[in-house]
Amino acid sequence: MAKTYDIPIISRGTIIEPGEDAVEFKGRGGASFRTPDPHKHIHDLVLGNPVRLSDLNDTPMSDIIDFLAEVGRRMRLEDNPYLQESFELALQAGGLAEPILRGVYEGLPHMFDPDSLREQVDRTIGIDYLDGWVPAPGEDAHVRVRAVGTRQLHITAGNVPVVAALTIIRGALTKSDVLIKAPSNDPLTANAVTRTLMDVDANHPVTKHVAVAYWKGGDEFMDSQIVRTSRIDKITAWGGMSSVKHIQKFLTPGIDLTALNPKYSMSVIGKEALESEEAMEEAALGIAVVSGLYNQTACSNTRLVYVESETDDDSLEKVIALGSKIVAAYQTLPDVMSTPAEKPNQDLEAELEAVALEDDFYYVEGDTINGGVVVSRFSDRVDFYDQLNNRVVNLVPVPDLMDVLKWCNDTTQTVGIYPESLRDRMIDPLSLAGVQRIVGIRGGDAMQIFHDSHSLPPGMPHDGIEPLRRNVRWVIDHRPAEEAMPLSIAAE
Repeated sequence: MAKTYDIPIISRGTIIEPGEDAVEFKGRGGASFRTPDPHKHIHDLVLGNPVRLSDLNDTPMSDIIDFLAEVGRRMRLEDNPYLQESFELALQAGGLAEPILRGVYEGLPHMFDPDSLREQVDRTIGIDYLDGWVPAPGEDAHVRVRAVGTRQLHITAGNVPVVAALTIIRGALTKSDVLIKAPSNDPLTANAVTRTLMDVDANHPVTKHVAVAYWKGGDEFMDSQIVRTSRIDKITAWGGMSSVKHIQKFLTPGIDLTALNPKYSMSVIGKEALESEEAMEEAALGIAVVSGLYNQTACSNTRLVYVESETDDDSLEKVIALGSKIVAAYQTLPDVMSTPAEKPNQDLEAELEAVALEDDFYYVEGDTINGGVVVSRFSDRVDFYDQLNNRVVNLVPVPDLMDVLKWCNDTTQTVGIYPESLRDRMIDPLSLAGVQRIVGIRGGDAMQIFHDSHSLPPGMPHDGIEPLRRNVRWVIDHRPAEEAMPLSIAAE
């Protein structure tokens, strides 16, 4: 029989194991897990009185970063039994193959690097503003500003487990109280990270301000009880549009929602990629990396590839040749980055079979196991572009790449660019159209392309916002000036 996992509620340093009130849930991949009935533990999950944040507010940021660094040293998969169990469950409940998921977990310690954390918080908020009141410069020094922590609800996504660690880190760096609603496809990683916090110091103020639980998405009782101004100040909602729309029903003035709703990413390929065999192979590998990473489960994965090309037969043959090279390039990617799917995506397979019959309009190569392409023979994307997964991309010939802007909006996260000479022409129009990140895909080496397109300095924006800065409350202490200026209310 399949194993059923017991997942406790973690409530600010206290472990609440499933007992007689346990409720059983199913992960999206079929794994089962039991938790305490969340309906009976509302008061364990929420902080209530915001003044109870004073212990974390008074903790120097240097102490918080030192604490997180020690947690990071204990986040090695081979040494951490909590992570080992969450890894085992994520393999069953999630959608990532074992080599990819292992690589994700092995990267967790790096997220707790103290130098990176220090830069991250100093660049976005400023450590001085978190540790005390900062006076305005010069003659305005009687006005001071401070960033204070908030009570936060995080409805996290489980497509890539780093979200769990990222959420806990961001809560600590903003000196905030964090309640994490775990996702059904990764129900244990946040729990495992929090239990590691407790092993380091169960009484540390960071530990005392993290709560983790699972409840079913769309549970109106849970959301109506938690999403109240008396209990929550900020919400960060990852995941599908249905999740975001559901939580919006409970919003009232005084609760700030950051909606990290689903994003779609694409690549734009200049005509230079079709002019030589070498350029075509370089572009194909770059597209394979940015679309195949994490087996196309992340928002940053390319699903649509717009190629600067006419739509006559000779031009389309070159686009089709590029598509064939992309399918071949998928097979060369390192297992830690991308693998063949364990099973076909039946809905997408049905769509591919249908458009393959329309060979006057589409060319189809590959499948949803090993990866594939759909080449449009006209300048428009397929109707099912939002279903593209399992390393399948749609190549769209576009005579003028500026026409791509009509398909860009605030749901367009990452755009891959090839060649680099195209960047200067496209960067400002793409930014104005809503795109949040533009990356290069040249290089000819899969790991180098991955590094160049995903390694960011600390403190960079996420989906067009600065989450750390947004999740604090900015407070002004306006004291009387020593020499008050005359008050004039007359119109100029």
